Amino acid sequence: MISPIDDATEQVPQCLAFTDGQVQITYAELSEKIDDFSRNHLASLRPGEHVAWCPGNDLEDLVTFWALQRCGLVACPVSYRIPSERRTELLRMLDATWLPTLERYASGKLAQPIPTPVDKISASPATIILSSGSTGDPKAVVHSMAAHIASAEGAASNMPLTHTDRWLWSLPMFHVSGLSVVVRCAVAGAAIVAMKSGRKLSTKTLEEANVSHLSVVSTQLRRLLEEPEFPPSDLKWVLLGGSAIDAKIVRSARKRNARVLTTYGLTEMASQVSTSTIDGNPYCSGKVLPNCELRIDETGEILVRGKTLCLGYYFDGQVHSILNAQDWFPTRDLGEVDGSGQLSVHGRIDNMFISGGVNIYPETIERIIKETFDVEQAVVVSKPDPVYEARPVVFVSGELPPDWQETLRSKLQGFEIPLSAFELPLELEESIKVSRSHLQKLVQDG
Repeated sequence: MISPIDDATEQVPQCLAFTDGQVQITYAELSEKIDDFSRNHLASLRPGEHVAWCPGNDLEDLVTFWALQRCGLVACPVSYRIPSERRTELLRMLDATWLPTLERYASGKLAQPIPTPVDKISASPATIILSSGSTGDPKAVVHSMAAHIASAEGAASNMPLTHTDRWLWSLPMFHVSGLSVVVRCAVAGAAIVAMKSGRKLSTKTLEEANVSHLSVVSTQLRRLLEEPEFPPSDLKWVLLGGSAIDAKIVRSARKRNARVLTTYGLTEMASQVSTSTIDGNPYCSGKVLPNCELRIDETGEILVRGKTLCLGYYFDGQVHSILNAQDWFPTRDLGEVDGSGQLSVHGRIDNMFISGGVNIYPETIERIIKETFDVEQAVVVSKPDPVYEARPVVFVSGELPPDWQETLRSKLQGFEIPLSAFELPLELEESIKVSRSHLQKLVQDG
């Protein structure tokens, strides 16, 4: 089986593969650019080598990714937010060669031959994605291209995607949600619409580019709903992922006839595991998708496996399995499945803490705060306490009214009401997943 990009080139060569509002590239033209890049930058590398770079969301980075796949190299996208000193440590951990992306390649005939294409649709590693989970310590998650394709096929079963559609590429490629858009579009022969750096996500952006599919986190959807024109007529699907579901904005979007699907996913499963229907419970993450399996163990923990499962974590020069003795991956997420097969995710086991002998679940408190007050984000962490061991505090993006604690007394138990509220640091507001460990450290140091 050939790779998705080669299959799209063969099946729909003249269909649009990429546009950023200025440049439009067909799959045939994209394939030529991939060969040019391979000649210029990858000819000296051997299949199986790990290659790291800091991707943006532009044509060069799309070409880079598929060139790495065509040459049988392992793509290791790294966040541009990581300081250069830390990047050096990560390269050692990943055993990766650094690929400078500031040196843009030139098209045309070159002396170097194209590296021999390698069939990557197998169990061999294709990508390594860094995932911090809830601990803040990066895990290097290794996936085969077969797993990425299985994820794309599962997603399409619930949210159809064809070669006439356009998916806005607004999430970073170093996160599984951004990378999954790249693979889904290639599998379907659909077009990627790149958002220029610094440009605001808006209804106008979606309308001008005729976007049909959109992946967002709660903060982005909330801001789109501030625009009376949202949703534009061409927008078919909105996939809402990230952290805990904000049911209030889901209901608001659906009232405007925006087809919002809530989803539960994780890096280890190459993105989506379950997804709702457009009229599904806004608190739920829907039913399990094809190519994925899920069950809840006796403690309430979500266990997953399937064709989309990663090969393992890379460390000490090897890929290590992440399965338990029963061949399931324990996600460290708590949840339940109702009689109709709908998944509800309650929160992270790692986020739970004890206050005065009582279990505190931060996600429950966050959901109540977001539904009660006009705040974009709410993140609850624990603060050391000499009497109760720990007490909750909350970081918010937005303003709470002066009597916010009193208002919460009718919705939360006394021990669940945060002692204090702080402003969420600006650099964390736009993150797909806010680092709780960073906020925890701010509380402990403060």
